[in-house]
Amino acid sequence: MKSGGVTPAARHLRITQPSLSSQLKVLERAIDIKLFHRVGRSNELTEVGSVVYGYCRRMFELSEEMADVISKEAPSVSRHIHIGVSDEVDRPFVVEVVSLFLKKHGLQQRPKVAVVSGKRDQLAERLRFRELDAVVTDLAMSDPELLNLESAEVPVGLACSPKWKGGEKFKNAEGVSEIKRILGEEDTQWVLPASNFKLRSETNQFFEKHGLKGRIVFESDVVASLVRSVMDEIGLAFLPLLYVTRELREGNILVLGPKRGFWKYRVWLTCHNQNRKDPLIESLAHSFQEVCAQAIS
Repeated sequence: MKSGGVTPAARHLRITQPSLSSQLKVLERAIDIKLFHRVGRSNELTEVGSVVYGYCRRMFELSEEMADVISKEAPSVSRHIHIGVSDEVDRPFVVEVVSLFLKKHGLQQRPKVAVVSGKRDQLAERLRFRELDAVVTDLAMSDPELLNLESAEVPVGLACSPKWKGGEKFKNAEGVSEIKRILGEEDTQWVLPASNFKLRSETNQFFEKHGLKGRIVFESDVVASLVRSVMDEIGLAFLPLLYVTRELREGNILVLGPKRGFWKYRVWLTCHNQNRKDPLIESLAHSFQEVCAQAIS
C-alpha cells in the first residue's frame, strides 16, 4: 500500500482504522479473494492482492492524469494552488514568493493560493498524495515520487540591531578570529532557533568549531520571532540573508561578517513528479528563484 499500512492509510483518509479494516474485509468478501495476510504485527499484500493493487493503482493514476489535464487546461483563475511550508522555513519569505507569483497574473486571472504549515515529513506525505502542489523546506526530499524543483544556497551572516554598540566594529570584520575578538569584549547575548531546526544544528557546529561563547537569552521555533528579537536588541543571531531581506532594505537590521557569509544555508521548492510541467508550478518556481536571487545579490 502506498501509505505503508492500514493505520497511516486510515489517517490519510481521515477515517478510523477499524472502519478502513472493515471496508477492506467487505472488499475481500465481494471479490472472494484474500488480499492481505499477517506478518508479525502488520498486514502485507498477498500475491493476488499485489496484482489487484497494481490494477487499482493504474486506475487511480489514470484518474489523476485526467484531473491534471483538466486542471492545466483550465484558466488560472479557476485553479487552487496549495503550498506547504515546513516549520523551519521563515513565513515572510514564503509570503514574498507567493506575492511575486500572484503579481505575475492579472487581477482577473490570479489563481487562489492556500499556504499551510507543518512538519516536513507530514507535508511530504501530503505532497505524495497530491493534497499539496508544492512544499518549501530546508531539506531536499528523497522520495522518488517527489521532485526537488528548485533550490537556493544563501549566505548566513551575523544579524544585530543597528543600535548594537559592536556593529561599527563589525562592519569591516571578515575573519572569524576578528569577530571572536570583538565578541569577547562583552558577555554576548544569543538568539537561537529551536533545537530541532537544521539552522540550530549548523549554528551549534559553527560555535563549537570556532569556540564562540555567550548566553542564550531567547530561542524559538518561529523564525520571524528570531528576526524581531534581533531588531528589538534582545541578542545576536546567525540568520540566512534570505530571511532578513526586507529588514536589511529598511535599515532595521545589520548583517555583519564576510559577504559570502560564514556558511551557506539551503532552501528547496519541491513538487510531485507529475506536476513538473504544470505552468503554474513553473511560474511559482520562477518566483522562488527571483526572491532568492534578490537576497543573494
